[in-house]
Amino acid sequence: MANPIYELDPVTHITAGALGEPGHRTFFIQAERDLQRIDLLCEKQQVQALADAIDEMVANLEQEFGVTRHTDLRVDEVAMLIKEPIEPLFRVGAMGLGYDASRDRILLVAQEALAEGEERDPLEVRCFATRAQMQVLSVYARDVIGRGRRPEIVALQTEAHARRNGHGE
Repeated sequence: MANPIYELDPVTHITAGALGEPGHRTFFIQAERDLQRIDLLCEKQQVQALADAIDEMVANLEQEFGVTRHTDLRVDEVAMLIKEPIEPLFRVGAMGLGYDASRDRILLVAQEALAEGEERDPLEVRCFATRAQMQVLSVYARDVIGRGRRPEIVALQTEAHARRNGHGE
């Protein structure tokens, strides 16, 4: 029996963000349709890959369909914050994007990561969003990712770890 597919069509809001301190952050994708909200737990690299895929898709849509990229978008920091409490539906295993040309909507599909040997179909979430919503998501996601540990802190932590030869303090 197939697992249910959760569909938000169209989303009224979509964002990606992180909770916690740099170096120990937990990343999420959050989508809403009116009063329904879905929280998905994901990795920082998945949020980065999503932002990259959105940018690539928007560029391709501009070339293939002649749809113009939104250039006057404003990111409302407060509106884009992850809303709490967070209740993740699942941890994301795979994501993909599609385009519904008849409605000019970008489709985000996220599938659940299953444990090794787990014999069932993964849960799936489908979110239909405007190009503008997805472009704002991309810009905001990159900003959130950039708020992580500063490069000089990462270098110092790596050096300290090497000096201890991987051992605790």
